[in-house]
Amino acid sequence: MSRNQDITSTVNLTADCIYEIIQYVIHDIKTLYSCVVLNQDYCQVVVRILWRNPFKYIKQDETKKALIFRTYFSCLDDQEKEQITAFFHNSVIDFPKPFINYPSFLQEFEILNIQTSMRSFLYQYHFASTTENRINSVVHILNPFMEKLFFNIQSNFKYLNVDLNDEKNQIDMSSFDDRILGHVLSNINKFTFGFGFRFDIKMKEILKFIQKNATKLTEIISDHNNNINHVRLIFTKKEFKQQKLKKLNPEFNDLLDILSSFIISLDNLKSLEMPCFIRNDKNFVKKHSHSLTHLKLHEIRNFNIIISILDHCSNLETIELVSFYCNKNTDLSELNKPINSKFNNLKNFHITISYFPVLTLFKRIILMSNNDLKTLYYDKYIVHSNANNFTELIWPFCTNITHLFIRIFQNDIYTIISFLESLDHLVLLKLDWDNNYLRIDQIADLAHSFSSSLQILEILEIDSSMIIEMLGALFRNMQCQLKEIGICMDSFINDDILEIIIAYARCKNSLIVFRYLNTPPYCYYYPQLSKHILEEARSLFTIDDNPEPFKRSFIEPIF
Repeated sequence: MSRNQDITSTVNLTADCIYEIIQYVIHDIKTLYSCVVLNQDYCQVVVRILWRNPFKYIKQDETKKALIFRTYFSCLDDQEKEQITAFFHNSVIDFPKPFINYPSFLQEFEILNIQTSMRSFLYQYHFASTTENRINSVVHILNPFMEKLFFNIQSNFKYLNVDLNDEKNQIDMSSFDDRILGHVLSNINKFTFGFGFRFDIKMKEILKFIQKNATKLTEIISDHNNNINHVRLIFTKKEFKQQKLKKLNPEFNDLLDILSSFIISLDNLKSLEMPCFIRNDKNFVKKHSHSLTHLKLHEIRNFNIIISILDHCSNLETIELVSFYCNKNTDLSELNKPINSKFNNLKNFHITISYFPVLTLFKRIILMSNNDLKTLYYDKYIVHSNANNFTELIWPFCTNITHLFIRIFQNDIYTIISFLESLDHLVLLKLDWDNNYLRIDQIADLAHSFSSSLQILEILEIDSSMIIEMLGALFRNMQCQLKEIGICMDSFINDDILEIIIAYARCKNSLIVFRYLNTPPYCYYYPQLSKHILEEARSLFTIDDNPEPFKRSFIEPIF
Protein backbone atom coordinates (compact mmCIF):
# COMPACT_ATOMS: atom_id res chain seq x y z
CA MET A 1 0.00 0.00 0.00
CA SER A 2 1.49 3.36 -1.02
CA ARG A 3 2.02 6.11 1.55
CA ASN A 4 -0.31 8.41 -0.41
CA GLN A 5 -3.12 5.91 -0.50
CA ASP A 6 -6.11 6.83 1.69
CA ILE A 7 -6.47 4.55 4.64
CA THR A 8 -9.94 4.11 6.02
CA SER A 9 -10.27 2.30 9.33
CA THR A 10 -13.15 1.80 11.66
CA VAL A 11 -12.69 1.88 15.41
CA ASN A 12 -15.30 -0.12 17.27
CA LEU A 13 -15.79 1.28 20.74
CA THR A 14 -16.95 -0.95 23.55
CA ALA A 15 -20.35 -0.36 25.14
CA ASP A 16 -18.61 0.90 28.30
CA CYS A 17 -16.67 3.53 26.31
CA ILE A 18 -19.82 4.68 24.51
CA TYR A 19 -21.64 4.91 27.83
CA GLU A 20 -18.91 7.18 29.24
CA ILE A 21 -19.08 9.40 26.15
CA ILE A 22 -22.86 9.66 26.42
CA GLN A 23 -22.58 10.95 30.00
CA TYR A 24 -21.39 14.31 28.59
CA VAL A 25 -24.72 14.80 26.78
CA ILE A 26 -26.97 12.84 29.13
CA HIS A 27 -29.30 15.84 29.65
CA ASP A 28 -29.38 16.88 25.98
CA ILE A 29 -32.37 15.00 24.62
CA LYS A 30 -31.85 16.10 20.99
CA THR A 31 -28.26 14.84 20.97
CA LEU A 32 -29.35 11.56 22.54
CA TYR A 33 -31.91 11.02 19.79
CA SER A 34 -29.22 11.77 17.20
CA CYS A 35 -26.97 9.13 18.76
CA VAL A 36 -29.69 6.50 18.32
CA VAL A 37 -29.28 6.65 14.53
CA LEU A 38 -25.48 7.05 14.59
CA ASN A 39 -24.77 3.33 14.44
CA GLN A 40 -25.89 0.07 16.00
CA ASP A 41 -23.45 0.25 18.94
CA TYR A 42 -24.56 3.74 19.95
CA CYS A 43 -28.21 2.78 19.41
CA GLN A 44 -28.00 -0.13 21.84
CA VAL A 45 -26.50 2.05 24.58
CA VAL A 46 -28.66 5.15 24.11
CA VAL A 47 -31.96 3.27 23.80
CA ARG A 48 -31.31 1.76 27.22
CA ILE A 49 -30.65 5.22 28.65
CA LEU A 50 -33.74 6.79 27.08
CA TRP A 51 -35.99 3.99 28.30
CA ARG A 52 -34.71 3.98 31.89
CA ASN A 53 -37.53 6.48 32.44
CA PRO A 54 -38.94 7.73 29.13
CA PHE A 55 -41.54 9.93 30.84
CA LYS A 56 -39.02 12.37 32.28
CA TYR A 57 -38.17 13.64 28.79
CA ILE A 58 -41.71 14.61 27.75
CA LYS A 59 -43.14 16.68 30.65
CA GLN A 60 -46.95 16.82 30.32
CA ASP A 61 -47.33 16.02 26.61
CA GLU A 62 -50.34 13.67 26.50
CA THR A 63 -49.69 12.62 22.89
CA LYS A 64 -46.15 11.51 23.69
CA LYS A 65 -47.36 9.76 26.84
CA ALA A 66 -49.78 7.77 24.69
CA LEU A 67 -46.96 6.86 22.27
CA ILE A 68 -44.76 5.59 25.10
CA PHE A 69 -47.57 3.44 26.44
CA ARG A 70 -48.32 2.18 22.93
CA THR A 71 -44.74 0.86 22.83
CA TYR A 72 -45.20 -0.89 26.17
CA PHE A 73 -48.61 -2.21 25.09
CA SER A 74 -47.04 -3.64 21.91
CA CYS A 75 -44.69 -5.71 24.09
CA LEU A 76 -47.63 -7.76 25.41
CA ASP A 77 -48.50 -11.15 23.95
CA ASP A 78 -51.12 -11.18 21.17
CA GLN A 79 -53.70 -12.97 23.34
CA GLU A 80 -53.39 -10.22 25.95
CA LYS A 81 -53.58 -7.46 23.37
CA GLU A 82 -56.72 -9.02 21.87
CA GLN A 83 -58.59 -8.49 25.15
CA ILE A 84 -57.92 -4.75 24.82
CA THR A 85 -58.13 -4.21 21.06
CA ALA A 86 -61.69 -5.56 21.25
CA PHE A 87 -62.52 -2.01 22.39
CA PHE A 88 -60.49 -0.35 19.57
CA HIS A 89 -60.93 0.42 15.88
CA ASN A 90 -57.48 -1.16 15.51
CA SER A 91 -56.58 -4.84 15.59
CA VAL A 92 -53.65 -6.69 17.14
CA ILE A 93 -51.64 -6.45 13.89
CA ASP A 94 -51.55 -2.66 14.35
CA PHE A 95 -49.45 -3.19 17.49
CA PRO A 96 -46.63 -5.52 16.36
CA LYS A 97 -44.33 -6.76 19.08
CA PRO A 98 -40.99 -4.89 18.88
CA PHE A 99 -37.64 -6.67 18.64
CA ILE A 100 -36.47 -4.77 21.72
CA ASN A 101 -37.85 -5.61 25.17
CA TYR A 102 -38.39 -1.99 26.27
CA PRO A 103 -39.92 -2.76 29.69
CA SER A 104 -36.71 -4.54 30.73
CA PHE A 105 -34.80 -1.23 30.43
CA LEU A 106 -37.05 0.59 32.90
CA GLN A 107 -35.12 1.58 36.05
CA GLU A 108 -37.43 4.26 37.47
CA PHE A 109 -40.95 2.91 37.88
CA GLU A 110 -43.46 5.67 38.60
CA ILE A 111 -46.96 4.30 38.94
CA LEU A 112 -48.66 7.62 38.20
CA ASN A 113 -46.85 7.95 34.86
CA ILE A 114 -47.89 4.44 33.87
CA GLN A 115 -51.51 5.07 34.81
CA THR A 116 -51.82 8.48 33.13
CA SER A 117 -50.08 7.31 29.94
CA MET A 118 -52.34 4.26 29.89
CA ARG A 119 -55.41 6.49 30.01
CA SER A 120 -54.01 8.83 27.33
CA PHE A 121 -53.47 5.76 25.12
CA LEU A 122 -56.97 4.43 25.74
CA TYR A 123 -58.65 7.77 25.05
CA GLN A 124 -56.80 7.88 21.73
CA TYR A 125 -57.76 4.39 20.51
CA HIS A 126 -61.11 3.60 22.17
CA PHE A 127 -63.71 3.24 19.39
CA ALA A 128 -66.82 4.31 21.32
CA SER A 129 -67.57 7.77 22.66
CA THR A 130 -65.08 7.84 25.49
CA THR A 131 -66.53 8.24 28.93
CA GLU A 132 -64.62 7.89 32.16
CA ASN A 133 -66.54 4.74 33.10
CA ARG A 134 -65.70 3.06 29.77
CA ILE A 135 -62.03 3.90 30.14
CA ASN A 136 -62.06 2.62 33.73
CA SER A 137 -63.47 -0.71 32.60
CA VAL A 138 -60.60 -1.19 30.14
CA VAL A 139 -58.04 -0.04 32.73
CA HIS A 140 -59.38 -2.77 35.01
CA ILE A 141 -58.53 -5.38 32.34
CA LEU A 142 -55.14 -3.85 31.52
CA ASN A 143 -53.75 -3.49 35.05
CA PRO A 144 -52.86 -7.18 35.60
CA PHE A 145 -50.92 -7.15 32.32
CA MET A 146 -48.86 -4.23 33.66
CA GLU A 147 -47.82 -6.36 36.63
CA LYS A 148 -46.59 -9.09 34.28
CA LEU A 149 -44.90 -6.58 31.95
CA PHE A 150 -42.97 -4.57 34.55
CA PHE A 151 -42.67 -6.80 37.62
CA ASN A 152 -40.83 -9.97 36.72
CA ILE A 153 -37.48 -11.67 37.17
CA GLN A 154 -35.88 -9.35 34.58
CA SER A 155 -36.94 -6.16 36.41
CA ASN A 156 -34.03 -4.00 37.54
CA PHE A 157 -35.61 -0.94 39.15
CA LYS A 158 -33.40 1.47 41.04
CA TYR A 159 -36.30 3.75 41.98
CA LEU A 160 -39.92 2.96 42.79
CA ASN A 161 -42.45 5.80 43.01
CA VAL A 162 -45.91 4.74 44.21
CA ASP A 163 -48.08 7.86 44.11
CA LEU A 164 -51.68 6.82 44.78
CA ASN A 165 -54.52 9.25 44.21
CA ASP A 166 -58.27 8.89 44.02
CA GLU A 167 -58.36 7.66 40.41
CA LYS A 168 -60.56 4.61 39.88
CA ASN A 169 -59.03 1.23 39.06
CA GLN A 170 -55.47 2.06 40.01
CA ILE A 171 -52.79 -0.62 39.91
CA ASP A 172 -53.09 -2.45 43.22
CA MET A 173 -49.56 -3.47 44.21
CA SER A 174 -50.83 -5.13 47.40
CA SER A 175 -52.11 -7.97 45.16
CA PHE A 176 -48.72 -8.55 43.46
CA ASP A 177 -46.85 -11.80 43.92
CA ASP A 178 -44.76 -11.57 47.11
CA ARG A 179 -41.77 -13.40 45.65
CA ILE A 180 -41.52 -11.19 42.55
CA LEU A 181 -42.18 -8.03 44.55
CA GLY A 182 -39.45 -9.06 47.01
CA HIS A 183 -37.02 -9.53 44.11
CA VAL A 184 -37.85 -6.12 42.60
CA LEU A 185 -37.83 -4.16 45.86
CA SER A 186 -34.59 -5.72 47.06
CA ASN A 187 -32.71 -3.83 44.31
CA ILE A 188 -34.13 -0.33 44.65
CA ASN A 189 -32.10 2.46 46.24
CA LYS A 190 -34.85 5.10 46.22
CA PHE A 191 -38.49 4.79 47.26
CA THR A 192 -41.37 7.29 47.13
CA PHE A 193 -44.79 6.64 48.60
CA GLY A 194 -47.48 9.28 48.22
CA PHE A 195 -51.23 9.75 48.17
CA GLY A 196 -53.90 12.42 47.80
CA PHE A 197 -57.69 12.83 47.78
CA ARG A 198 -60.59 14.68 46.29
CA PHE A 199 -63.52 15.44 48.54
CA ASP A 200 -66.22 13.98 46.31
CA ILE A 201 -65.19 10.35 46.61
CA LYS A 202 -65.52 7.54 49.11
CA MET A 203 -62.61 8.51 51.32
CA LYS A 204 -62.76 5.49 53.60
CA GLU A 205 -62.42 3.06 50.68
CA ILE A 206 -59.47 5.01 49.27
CA LEU A 207 -57.79 5.09 52.69
CA LYS A 208 -58.13 1.31 53.01
CA PHE A 209 -56.66 0.87 49.52
CA ILE A 210 -53.71 3.13 50.37
CA GLN A 211 -53.19 1.40 53.71
CA LYS A 212 -53.09 -2.04 52.05
CA ASN A 213 -50.45 -0.89 49.57
CA ALA A 214 -48.42 0.91 52.24
CA THR A 215 -48.41 -2.18 54.45
CA LYS A 216 -47.34 -4.56 51.68
CA LEU A 217 -44.59 -2.35 50.21
CA THR A 218 -43.07 -1.16 53.48
CA GLU A 219 -43.02 -4.65 55.00
CA ILE A 220 -41.25 -6.12 51.96
CA ILE A 221 -38.67 -3.29 51.85
CA SER A 222 -38.07 -3.63 55.61
CA ASP A 223 -37.55 -7.41 55.20
CA HIS A 224 -35.58 -7.46 51.94
CA ASN A 225 -33.91 -4.08 51.62
CA ASN A 226 -33.66 -2.25 54.95
CA ASN A 227 -30.38 -0.67 53.80
CA ILE A 228 -32.22 1.46 51.25
CA ASN A 229 -30.67 4.96 51.20
CA HIS A 230 -33.37 7.37 50.02
CA VAL A 231 -37.04 7.60 51.05
CA ARG A 232 -39.67 10.21 50.26
CA LEU A 233 -43.23 10.36 51.61
CA ILE A 234 -45.68 12.70 49.87
CA PHE A 235 -49.02 13.54 51.44
CA THR A 236 -50.72 16.31 53.35
CA LYS A 237 -52.30 16.20 56.78
CA LYS A 238 -54.22 19.45 56.54
CA GLU A 239 -57.30 17.90 54.90
CA PHE A 240 -57.86 15.81 58.01
CA LYS A 241 -58.07 18.94 60.13
CA GLN A 242 -61.38 19.74 58.45
CA GLN A 243 -64.49 18.93 60.44
CA LYS A 244 -66.14 16.66 57.85
CA LEU A 245 -63.05 14.41 57.66
CA LYS A 246 -62.32 14.11 61.38
CA LYS A 247 -64.22 10.83 61.55
CA LEU A 248 -61.49 9.34 59.32
CA ASN A 249 -58.72 10.32 61.72
CA PRO A 250 -58.39 6.80 63.23
CA GLU A 251 -57.77 5.23 59.80
CA PHE A 252 -55.44 8.05 58.82
CA ASN A 253 -53.48 7.70 62.07
CA ASP A 254 -53.14 3.96 61.44
CA LEU A 255 -51.61 4.81 58.06
CA LEU A 256 -49.19 7.25 59.70
CA ASP A 257 -48.17 4.54 62.19
CA ILE A 258 -47.37 2.19 59.27
CA LEU A 259 -45.20 4.81 57.58
CA SER A 260 -43.53 5.89 60.82
CA SER A 261 -42.65 2.29 61.74
CA PHE A 262 -41.25 1.80 58.25
CA ILE A 263 -38.89 4.79 58.56
CA ILE A 264 -37.68 3.58 61.96
CA SER A 265 -37.10 0.04 60.60
CA LEU A 266 -34.47 1.18 58.08
CA ASP A 267 -30.77 0.82 58.92
CA ASN A 268 -28.87 3.07 56.53
CA LEU A 269 -31.11 5.96 55.58
CA LYS A 270 -29.16 8.82 53.99
CA SER A 271 -31.92 11.10 52.71
CA LEU A 272 -35.48 11.56 53.91
CA GLU A 273 -38.21 13.84 52.57
CA MET A 274 -41.62 13.91 54.26
CA PRO A 275 -44.21 15.91 56.17
CA CYS A 276 -43.07 16.37 59.78
CA PHE A 277 -45.23 13.66 61.33
CA ILE A 278 -42.91 11.08 63.01
CA ARG A 279 -44.88 9.44 65.81
CA ASN A 280 -41.88 8.37 67.87
CA ASP A 281 -39.09 10.86 67.35
CA LYS A 282 -36.87 9.27 70.04
CA ASN A 283 -36.68 5.98 68.12
CA PHE A 284 -36.20 7.90 64.90
CA VAL A 285 -33.18 9.88 66.09
CA LYS A 286 -31.70 6.83 67.78
CA LYS A 287 -31.84 4.88 64.52
CA HIS A 288 -30.78 7.56 62.03
CA SER A 289 -28.59 9.93 64.04
CA HIS A 290 -25.41 8.85 62.22
CA SER A 291 -26.52 7.84 58.72
CA LEU A 292 -28.86 10.71 57.76
CA THR A 293 -27.18 13.40 55.64
CA HIS A 294 -30.13 15.00 53.78
CA LEU A 295 -33.38 16.00 55.51
CA LYS A 296 -36.33 17.72 53.83
CA LEU A 297 -39.41 18.43 55.94
CA HIS A 298 -42.66 20.19 55.12
CA GLU A 299 -45.92 20.77 56.98
CA ILE A 300 -44.00 21.45 60.17
CA ARG A 301 -46.37 22.04 63.06
CA ASN A 302 -44.43 20.55 65.94
CA PHE A 303 -41.18 22.38 66.74
CA ASN A 304 -40.32 19.86 69.46
CA ILE A 305 -40.04 17.05 66.92
CA ILE A 306 -37.83 19.02 64.57
CA ILE A 307 -35.53 20.25 67.35
CA SER A 308 -35.15 16.67 68.59
CA ILE A 309 -34.21 15.48 65.10
CA LEU A 310 -31.77 18.33 64.48
CA ASP A 311 -30.08 18.02 67.86
CA HIS A 312 -29.28 14.34 67.28
CA CYS A 313 -28.59 14.09 63.54
CA SER A 314 -25.26 15.88 63.57
CA ASN A 315 -24.04 14.47 60.22
CA LEU A 316 -26.59 16.38 58.16
CA GLU A 317 -25.11 18.00 55.05
CA THR A 318 -28.40 19.34 53.65
CA ILE A 319 -31.44 20.68 55.50
CA GLU A 320 -34.63 21.82 53.74
CA LEU A 321 -37.50 23.17 55.84
CA VAL A 322 -40.22 24.18 53.43
CA SER A 323 -43.53 24.96 55.11
CA PHE A 324 -44.51 25.79 58.69
CA TYR A 325 -47.84 26.18 60.44
CA CYS A 326 -48.02 28.16 63.70
CA ASN A 327 -50.90 29.35 65.86
CA LYS A 328 -51.43 30.46 69.43
CA ASN A 329 -51.33 26.84 70.64
CA THR A 330 -47.97 26.00 69.02
CA ASP A 331 -45.44 24.83 71.61
CA LEU A 332 -42.29 26.94 71.19
CA SER A 333 -40.54 25.87 74.39
CA GLU A 334 -37.83 23.85 72.60
CA LEU A 335 -36.69 26.78 70.46
CA ASN A 336 -34.85 28.54 73.27
CA LYS A 337 -33.22 25.50 74.84
CA PRO A 338 -29.41 25.21 74.71
CA ILE A 339 -27.91 23.80 71.51
CA ASN A 340 -26.64 20.27 72.14
CA SER A 341 -24.78 19.48 68.95
CA LYS A 342 -22.99 20.98 65.95
CA PHE A 343 -23.57 20.58 62.23
CA ASN A 344 -19.92 20.23 61.25
CA ASN A 345 -20.86 18.94 57.80
CA LEU A 346 -23.73 21.28 56.92
CA LYS A 347 -23.30 22.55 53.35
CA ASN A 348 -26.83 23.39 52.15
CA PHE A 349 -29.69 25.07 54.00
CA HIS A 350 -33.09 25.94 52.51
CA ILE A 351 -35.78 27.52 54.68
CA THR A 352 -39.07 29.37 54.15
CA ILE A 353 -39.76 31.81 56.99
CA SER A 354 -43.37 32.93 57.30
CA TYR A 355 -43.63 33.12 61.12
CA PHE A 356 -41.36 34.83 63.63
CA PRO A 357 -40.66 31.60 65.63
CA VAL A 358 -39.25 30.10 62.42
CA LEU A 359 -36.73 32.94 62.37
CA THR A 360 -35.58 31.73 65.80
CA LEU A 361 -35.22 28.20 64.42
CA PHE A 362 -33.27 29.57 61.46
CA LYS A 363 -30.84 31.34 63.80
CA ARG A 364 -30.46 28.18 65.86
CA ILE A 365 -29.49 26.05 62.84
CA ILE A 366 -27.04 28.64 61.51
CA LEU A 367 -25.36 28.88 64.92
CA MET A 368 -25.02 25.09 64.94
CA SER A 369 -23.16 25.16 61.61
CA ASN A 370 -19.39 25.25 61.29
CA ASN A 371 -18.92 28.19 58.89
CA ASP A 372 -18.78 25.78 55.99
CA LEU A 373 -22.23 26.55 54.58
CA LYS A 374 -22.10 26.79 50.78
CA THR A 375 -25.72 27.36 49.74
CA LEU A 376 -28.35 29.32 51.67
CA TYR A 377 -31.93 29.74 50.46
CA TYR A 378 -33.25 32.32 52.94
CA ASP A 379 -36.86 32.88 51.87
CA LYS A 380 -38.15 35.29 54.52
CA TYR A 381 -41.71 36.58 54.17
CA ILE A 382 -41.98 38.42 57.49
CA VAL A 383 -41.06 42.01 58.28
CA HIS A 384 -40.01 42.29 61.93
CA SER A 385 -37.84 44.76 63.81
CA ASN A 386 -35.74 41.90 65.25
CA ALA A 387 -35.02 40.41 61.81
CA ASN A 388 -32.03 42.76 61.36
CA ASN A 389 -30.48 41.45 64.57
CA PHE A 390 -30.78 37.88 63.29
CA THR A 391 -29.04 38.76 60.04
CA GLU A 392 -26.14 40.40 61.89
CA LEU A 393 -25.89 37.42 64.23
CA ILE A 394 -25.44 34.86 61.42
CA TRP A 395 -22.72 36.74 59.47
CA PRO A 396 -19.75 34.97 61.08
CA PHE A 397 -21.23 31.58 60.18
CA CYS A 398 -21.92 32.36 56.49
CA THR A 399 -18.69 33.81 55.15
CA ASN A 400 -18.04 30.86 52.80
CA ILE A 401 -21.42 30.94 51.05
CA THR A 402 -21.25 30.58 47.25
CA HIS A 403 -25.00 30.43 46.46
CA LEU A 404 -27.57 32.70 48.11
CA PHE A 405 -31.29 33.42 47.76
CA ILE A 406 -32.45 36.37 49.82
CA ARG A 407 -35.58 38.50 49.99
CA ILE A 408 -35.03 42.21 50.72
CA PHE A 409 -37.45 44.61 52.38
CA GLN A 410 -36.80 48.31 52.74
CA ASN A 411 -36.50 48.18 56.54
CA ASP A 412 -33.59 45.71 56.38
CA ILE A 413 -31.89 46.87 53.15
CA TYR A 414 -28.72 48.18 54.81
CA THR A 415 -28.39 45.13 57.05
CA ILE A 416 -28.58 42.95 53.93
CA ILE A 417 -26.06 45.18 52.14
CA SER A 418 -23.58 44.71 54.99
CA PHE A 419 -24.24 40.97 54.89
CA LEU A 420 -23.58 40.81 51.14
CA GLU A 421 -20.34 42.78 51.59
CA SER A 422 -19.07 40.02 53.88
CA LEU A 423 -19.52 37.29 51.23
CA ASP A 424 -16.20 37.15 49.40
CA HIS A 425 -16.91 33.80 47.70
CA LEU A 426 -20.41 34.44 46.38
CA VAL A 427 -20.91 33.03 42.86
CA LEU A 428 -24.70 32.92 42.40
CA LEU A 429 -27.17 35.41 43.90
CA LYS A 430 -30.97 35.11 43.60
CA LEU A 431 -32.44 38.44 44.66
CA ASP A 432 -36.08 39.00 45.50
CA TRP A 433 -36.74 42.58 46.55
CA ASP A 434 -39.60 44.72 47.71
CA ASN A 435 -38.97 46.94 44.70
CA ASN A 436 -41.96 49.25 45.13
CA TYR A 437 -40.34 50.76 48.22
CA LEU A 438 -36.59 50.73 47.51
CA ARG A 439 -35.04 54.07 46.58
CA ILE A 440 -32.61 54.49 43.67
CA ASP A 441 -29.74 55.36 46.05
CA GLN A 442 -30.46 52.17 48.04
CA ILE A 443 -30.30 50.09 44.85
CA ALA A 444 -26.97 51.73 43.93
CA ASP A 445 -25.60 50.83 47.38
CA LEU A 446 -26.91 47.29 46.91
CA ALA A 447 -25.03 46.99 43.59
CA HIS A 448 -21.78 48.15 45.25
CA SER A 449 -22.13 45.38 47.86
CA PHE A 450 -21.81 42.56 45.31
CA SER A 451 -18.55 40.62 45.58
CA SER A 452 -16.17 40.60 42.62
CA SER A 453 -16.54 36.79 42.70
CA LEU A 454 -20.22 37.02 41.66
CA GLN A 455 -20.85 35.38 38.26
CA ILE A 456 -24.62 34.80 38.14
CA LEU A 457 -27.36 37.22 39.19
CA GLU A 458 -31.07 36.36 39.10
CA ILE A 459 -33.65 39.02 39.97
CA LEU A 460 -37.14 37.79 40.80
CA GLU A 461 -40.66 39.17 40.61
CA ILE A 462 -39.90 42.72 39.51
CA ASP A 463 -43.02 44.86 39.38
CA SER A 464 -42.56 48.61 39.69
CA SER A 465 -43.39 51.74 37.74
CA MET A 466 -39.70 52.72 38.14
CA ILE A 467 -38.31 49.43 36.84
CA ILE A 468 -36.14 51.05 34.14
CA GLU A 469 -34.53 53.50 36.60
CA MET A 470 -34.02 50.75 39.19
CA LEU A 471 -32.37 48.28 36.82
CA GLY A 472 -30.28 51.08 35.33
CA ALA A 473 -28.98 52.03 38.79
CA LEU A 474 -28.28 48.39 39.63
CA PHE A 475 -26.26 47.52 36.53
CA ARG A 476 -24.42 50.86 36.27
CA ASN A 477 -23.09 50.53 39.81
CA MET A 478 -22.01 46.88 39.75
CA GLN A 479 -18.29 46.18 39.92
CA CYS A 480 -18.55 42.42 39.31
CA GLN A 481 -18.27 40.85 35.87
CA LEU A 482 -21.35 38.72 35.49
CA LYS A 483 -21.45 35.76 33.11
CA GLU A 484 -25.19 35.14 33.47
CA ILE A 485 -28.13 37.45 34.22
CA GLY A 486 -31.71 36.36 34.80
CA ILE A 487 -34.79 38.53 35.26
CA CYS A 488 -38.28 37.31 36.16
CA MET A 489 -40.90 39.97 35.38
CA ASP A 490 -44.49 40.44 36.46
CA SER A 491 -44.84 42.53 33.31
CA PHE A 492 -42.72 42.28 30.13
CA ILE A 493 -39.12 42.57 29.07
CA ASN A 494 -39.07 45.60 26.75
CA ASP A 495 -36.51 47.42 24.60
CA ASP A 496 -35.41 49.71 27.46
CA ILE A 497 -34.60 46.78 29.75
CA LEU A 498 -32.76 44.89 27.02
CA GLU A 499 -30.71 48.03 26.25
CA ILE A 500 -29.64 48.19 29.90
CA ILE A 501 -28.38 44.59 29.63
CA ILE A 502 -26.65 45.41 26.32
CA ALA A 503 -24.90 48.40 27.89
CA TYR A 504 -23.70 46.23 30.78
CA ALA A 505 -22.46 43.55 28.37
CA ARG A 506 -20.48 46.10 26.33
CA CYS A 507 -19.01 47.66 29.47
CA LYS A 508 -17.93 44.43 31.19
CA ASN A 509 -17.37 42.17 28.17
CA SER A 510 -18.18 39.14 30.35
CA LEU A 511 -21.87 38.36 29.82
CA ILE A 512 -22.58 34.98 28.19
CA VAL A 513 -26.29 34.37 28.81
CA PHE A 514 -29.31 36.59 29.52
CA ARG A 515 -32.39 34.72 30.75
CA TYR A 516 -35.80 36.24 31.22
CA LEU A 517 -39.27 35.05 32.08
CA ASN A 518 -42.44 37.10 31.58
CA THR A 519 -45.21 36.17 33.99
CA PRO A 520 -48.02 38.69 33.38
CA PRO A 521 -51.17 37.63 35.27
CA TYR A 522 -54.01 38.72 32.97
CA CYS A 523 -52.65 39.76 29.62
CA TYR A 524 -53.10 38.24 26.19
CA TYR A 525 -50.80 40.57 24.30
CA TYR A 526 -47.05 40.21 24.52
CA PRO A 527 -45.25 43.25 23.04
CA GLN A 528 -42.45 42.22 20.73
CA LEU A 529 -38.86 43.35 21.25
CA SER A 530 -37.54 45.51 18.40
CA LYS A 531 -35.76 43.41 15.82
CA HIS A 532 -32.61 45.56 15.63
CA ILE A 533 -32.20 45.63 19.45
CA LEU A 534 -32.75 41.89 19.64
CA GLU A 535 -30.14 41.30 16.92
CA GLU A 536 -27.65 43.58 18.72
CA ALA A 537 -28.21 41.67 21.96
CA ARG A 538 -27.77 38.29 20.28
CA SER A 539 -24.48 39.45 18.79
CA LEU A 540 -23.21 39.95 22.36
CA PHE A 541 -24.76 37.10 24.38
CA THR A 542 -27.21 34.20 24.24
CA ILE A 543 -30.85 34.96 25.06
CA ASP A 544 -32.92 32.30 26.85
CA ASP A 545 -36.62 33.18 27.11
CA ASN A 546 -37.67 29.76 28.44
CA PRO A 547 -35.42 29.20 31.46
CA GLU A 548 -35.71 26.86 34.43
CA PRO A 549 -37.96 28.22 37.21
CA PHE A 550 -36.21 31.15 38.88
CA LYS A 551 -37.20 30.00 42.37
CA ARG A 552 -35.66 26.61 41.91
CA SER A 553 -33.64 25.51 44.91
CA PHE A 554 -29.84 25.32 44.76
CA ILE A 555 -30.06 21.76 46.04
CA GLU A 556 -30.13 19.10 43.35
CA PRO A 557 -33.20 16.91 43.88
CA ILE A 558 -32.57 13.29 44.78
CA PHE A 559 -35.92 12.12 43.44
